[in-house]
Amino acid sequence: MGGVGLAVALALSGCAPEQTGPSSSGGTLGTITPPAIGGQTSASALIGDWTVETIILISADLQTTTVAWRFAADGSCRQSVTTLLVSEGIPRTTARDCTYAENPGTVTVSVPGTLPATFSVAFAAFSRDRLVLDGLEYRRVG
Repeated sequence: MGGVGLAVALALSGCAPEQTGPSSSGGTLGTITPPAIGGQTSASALIGDWTVETIILISADLQTTTVAWRFAADGSCRQSVTTLLVSEGIPRTTARDCTYAENPGTVTVSVPGTLPATFSVAFAAFSRDRLVLDGLEYRRVG
């Protein structure tokens, strides 16, 4: 599998290779989670809706993949993955309800019937709106 295919496979699985250097939206990705952002703890900064979109070329066609996370204050979460092959024009979405628990610099996500997965958590350029989850930068949408 090529590098682009691997990136999509990792995004679909909720994991991503570690990003280093400048991010696409400017600034440098930090690996340190700030203890407080705007007077809130990092736990409350995680609460909300987050999304990232990737676009790849597949045999002269484009595929978009959008991964969205919702982290609620009650410890529940939801991951949705939508893929669209442009030539088909039919979006396909899968969604998984989950629960999460935070530790300093990580979040452990549990989906019923599977083993828990632990992801690294940081905020790019110490912004509340740029979540770096396991090396992949998401933007806040809600």
